[in-house]
Amino acid sequence: MPNNLPHHSLTSTAVREDEHWFVTCDQYPSVHSSARLLTHAREDQRLRIAAHLDVPASTVSVEVRARLPTETAQRIDRAQNLRGTASWANGTAAKELREAARTLVEMNLSLRDVGTILGVSHQRAHQIIHPKPRTRRRG
Repeated sequence: MPNNLPHHSLTSTAVREDEHWFVTCDQYPSVHSSARLLTHAREDQRLRIAAHLDVPASTVSVEVRARLPTETAQRIDRAQNLRGTASWANGTAAKELREAARTLVEMNLSLRDVGTILGVSHQRAHQIIHPKPRTRRRG
């Protein structure tokens, strides 16, 4: 029997006071809860919203957003942006290093010389020139 009930995707805002998070549903402000840990707030809000709407909890999903001081939120945003930039830069650097190593090998340099020029061991130079294919991890 298929579940034809509508799904409710809602957001809630969590504010830290003393040792608790006070959480209020953005769409239904009369629905609120408190939790010691932010990880517990989402499930509690989901159950409270479901009860408020008189629907099964399985039809409700809630994203809980912590209200943080502006400076802290800006630092988090910057850190996430920098992580993306760092990931891109690392990938680009690896490609450039691999191409440089291959060019050095085409110039008939030994792996030891390639390693010395690149600032890595001759074993690492070999790995750079001949990378192993990536295998999928089972999760």
